[in-house]
Amino acid sequence: MNDPHARLSGEDLTFWWLDSPAQPTTMAMLMVLDRAPDTEGLHEAFERAVAAVPRLAQRVRDAPLDLTLPHWENDPTFDLDYHVRVHALSGLGDMEALCHEVVPAYETPFDRSRPLWEARIYHGLAPGNRAALFFKLHHAIADGVGGNAILAAMTDAERDSRDTPPHRMAHGAGSWPSEPTASARLLDALRDRVELDFERAGTAAKAVVETLQHPERMRRAVLALRSFMEAARFDSHSPLKAAAGRARRLSGLELPFAEVRAVKHALGGSTIDVILTIMTRAMGAWHRAHKVPVKELMTLVPVNMRKPEEWVDHAHIGNVATGIMVPLPIAIRDPLATYREVRARMDAKKADPASSAAPVLADALSVLPRRVATWLSETTFGNIDFIVTNVPGIMVPRYLAGAEITAAYPFAPVALGSPASVALYGYREHLFIGLNTDPATMPDADRFARMIRSAFVELRIAAGTKRRRRAAAGPGVAAVSRLRQARRENGLRHR
Repeated sequence: MNDPHARLSGEDLTFWWLDSPAQPTTMAMLMVLDRAPDTEGLHEAFERAVAAVPRLAQRVRDAPLDLTLPHWENDPTFDLDYHVRVHALSGLGDMEALCHEVVPAYETPFDRSRPLWEARIYHGLAPGNRAALFFKLHHAIADGVGGNAILAAMTDAERDSRDTPPHRMAHGAGSWPSEPTASARLLDALRDRVELDFERAGTAAKAVVETLQHPERMRRAVLALRSFMEAARFDSHSPLKAAAGRARRLSGLELPFAEVRAVKHALGGSTIDVILTIMTRAMGAWHRAHKVPVKELMTLVPVNMRKPEEWVDHAHIGNVATGIMVPLPIAIRDPLATYREVRARMDAKKADPASSAAPVLADALSVLPRRVATWLSETTFGNIDFIVTNVPGIMVPRYLAGAEITAAYPFAPVALGSPASVALYGYREHLFIGLNTDPATMPDADRFARMIRSAFVELRIAAGTKRRRRAAAGPGVAAVSRLRQARRENGLRHR
């Protein structure tokens, strides 16, 4: 159960403070449905989700004069119908039209006086009169694994059944309760600030005692700080940073999960090594095509820090993740050489003390004044060129109010000045890839998607899991040689 009066954690607070119209910290998922969901069942589905993840009915309340940290509080006027809306697709009604339709919804900032999420159902998706669900969520509420908890709560294992009975909610639409007076809010903030300062003092004292008892912790902290400083000093010298815009474009593609696993088993390493290699090579191809001379891109790779047994019970508790910042070598031309280098760098970063220090750093930033903490966060993470996040998915079919989910494309925020972010989600033996791109720096997102596919094919061939096919444009080299020999012999016979 989420405490409605809890302060935002350090990680949640980072996303809340960094969020702006120019740099939204919004996650989203675009799900394709094989048919329109049942209206009553859809309402019940979202009621179940709110019951399972109470934060969906809570809003963030800033303290007067920023005396203490922002708190979660129940929205007394919560109205499910405000958050769930129904639309009809216009024009051709295909996937391209759908992606174009959801972009304004994605770009629109959240109303901060309400819970920070929104769901839109789109009817009339061609072909076959299908439907789609576009679900967007402020990153302060949850990370990708937390999003899975919401998805699991609002969907079913079978088309014509409900995993849990409907949960009826009392909505407060239109009824505005009396607000606490300004003096009462100020007094509450002062009380909380005193409690917060005592908690911080106790935490600091405990840290000093533990450091004296375990001196190696101080050494790891120093190494982690040094690693953060080195990452903050990194500069890809990419000219794209200066051209960043505010507009976004959403698109998607998918890869067969079995083929991704085959490459992983053939080369060793992990799935994220394979994914990062594909994205490294695609980014390298895109930069070379645009004659942008960049050798490395600083890449943020979010990593879930929950234990597997906690993914269900604790998935709803905000953000429980860290971020590995690794420079990817986009200038290497050989697929296997790229894979070996990416894997070596990821192994080194996983062993780096800084890889587990991000939550501690976020908590430390929450001690500072808001403007100082925001400036430090932008300084630390402002050099990120690219985001690649792999969200653990649901590999079995799920149904939303009687409609089968046939595809699920995730979308992650774009780092400031970055041409794109790549989010991946495994569902029903496919790896669905959501591309969130900045048209000002990457106007050819479709071309980049083709480069991702080409990079995957190249890696499969190099790993020996796919045979190299002859060019489709004409006969192979041997066939051309035989054809030329036959022509020469035929010419001699007619002389």
